[in-house]
Amino acid sequence: MIICIGNALVDSLQQIEENVIKKLELNKARMTLVDKERSQFLLQNMPNPTYAAGGSAANTAYWIAALGGSVGFIGKVSDDNLGKQFKESLAEHGLNDLTVFDSGDDQTGLCAIFITPDGERTMNTYLGAGSQLSMGDLNEESIKKCEILYMEGYLWDRLPSKEAFVYASTINKLSGGKNALSLSDVFCVEAHRDSFIDLIKENIDLVFCNEDEIKALTQKDSVDDSLEFVIKNFPNLEQLICTLGPNGAIVLKDKKQNFFEATEAKVIDKTGAGDYFAAGYLYGVVNNLSIEESANIGNKSAAHVISEIGVRPEKLFSYLPFFIFSLSLFK
Repeated sequence: MIICIGNALVDSLQQIEENVIKKLELNKARMTLVDKERSQFLLQNMPNPTYAAGGSAANTAYWIAALGGSVGFIGKVSDDNLGKQFKESLAEHGLNDLTVFDSGDDQTGLCAIFITPDGERTMNTYLGAGSQLSMGDLNEESIKKCEILYMEGYLWDRLPSKEAFVYASTINKLSGGKNALSLSDVFCVEAHRDSFIDLIKENIDLVFCNEDEIKALTQKDSVDDSLEFVIKNFPNLEQLICTLGPNGAIVLKDKKQNFFEATEAKVIDKTGAGDYFAAGYLYGVVNNLSIEESANIGNKSAAHVISEIGVRPEKLFSYLPFFIFSLSLFK
């Protein structure tokens, strides 16, 4: 089983014209943490939003389940309509629901996502109850039994969730599991670079990132120089998986760079591309597939989600029968 830990959020998605970015003073193509007042203001400027259960690690967990994998999600929600909607979504899609209700009076986390005509998504996140995830909220027995623990870097922004993050990774490591970390966003890396480097050195087996995030982590100007930094400074890291958008992905394993071309897709909404790639790749890893096969599933998964609005695509994933057939050859 794969266990994903992250901020439990409900996404509110709105397509906009480019000029709205300036009008609402948005930080285009980035994730920005906002307070409750700002969140409510942005929601008021969404004339016809689409709502869906979201959050980076939750998106990854959802797609692992959709691919047929065994997966659970740990997060925290409020006992409000949004929180109930989130938990219902987990059950509906076959995930092991390990979320807990917050006893406070804050609302469930909400991410206001604005999508411009170029497919870029601009996220404004109010963490709400999700930011209160703590060590006491962790399902330790499930973590001890999982093969891979996947954690999003967004959790590093609040002390209680940061402590839960470190504790969970330690439990998993001592139990013989592997720890996977998503760097999540450039702002996360810039805010917590030193801590991330220490964590990767001590406790992480797989790192997922994009080219901007790895350059921010290594403070290098190119991906090649960044990978050299990784080889020199993270000798115990098993794999670094770096997505390159339309240019594919690079997997660094055993000091060797392996490049994989992206799957062609018509870009409608880039929300969830990295989350879905990670899901496909982790699905391959846990099923003992090669890095080539894992990256192939990751690339096709990312292409699938960016071809629609939102992170719960309605179209049939046409590659799935092929993957199931492929897996049968390895059992």
